[in-house]
Amino acid sequence: MTRPTTMLATALFAAVLIPWSGHAAPRSHRSSLHTPRITPHVATDSEEIALGAALADQLKQQRGLLPQNEETRRIEAYLQTIADSLGKHAKRKLPWRIHYDPHAGLKSGFALPGGHIVIWGGILAYMSTEDEAAAIIAHEIMHIDDGQVSERIAQKVARQHVSVADPSQWTWNEFGASYGAVKENLCDYDGAKLLVKAGYSPYAYKTLLESFVVLAKVHFPASPPPKAITDRITQIESEIREFHWEALTKTTPIALPGTAG
Repeated sequence: MTRPTTMLATALFAAVLIPWSGHAAPRSHRSSLHTPRITPHVATDSEEIALGAALADQLKQQRGLLPQNEETRRIEAYLQTIADSLGKHAKRKLPWRIHYDPHAGLKSGFALPGGHIVIWGGILAYMSTEDEAAAIIAHEIMHIDDGQVSERIAQKVARQHVSVADPSQWTWNEFGASYGAVKENLCDYDGAKLLVKAGYSPYAYKTLLESFVVLAKVHFPASPPPKAITDRITQIESEIREFHWEALTKTTPIALPGTAG
């Protein structure tokens, strides 16, 4: 893969929350999608919720997001309705609070402790359906619901002997790094189940991923599609067959403020 193509692929991976390493999970690890996840917890739900809220405030202060303008509030409120519909079906009973950063150049999202989820504005430009927005939010919910965020907290506590009760010992951006190919794939896999439970189409993952393949082809027609993306498409196609979701194709147009529908 050429350097320009690699740079584009990296940007696309961020937009669909694909690992920065650029490698999809090997087929030998596919069985890990079906195994129980056991996660060490060093904080109660209440402690994680408080830490996540403090880190979300930290992000907003550092990025100059306060006070919010009316459009940002309306978009955040719309995304919150999607998170509410998904959160009803999550295992953990957390607030599932959306924090929207309108920066158009940031095409991603990430999960903070305690159900707090940051969505950057740039990723919304790639979406045409509410189901695709739900897919991104579901992926982030699963980082929390599958215990990956709690595990990251436990690792830092063990290494650095920090306190969960002291947000000044933590930074919001340490939760934005990839969890590795296998865990990122798992969040797509479990996120698709969450989508279906909430009445969304699992094809949202497929269409969103395919849009990035098309974009890469436009910019670099001589280069093959990024393998990390095509592997993700293969995974969701397989999951749709596995759970007999072939008929779940109906989607809802995205209804962001200022757009039709």
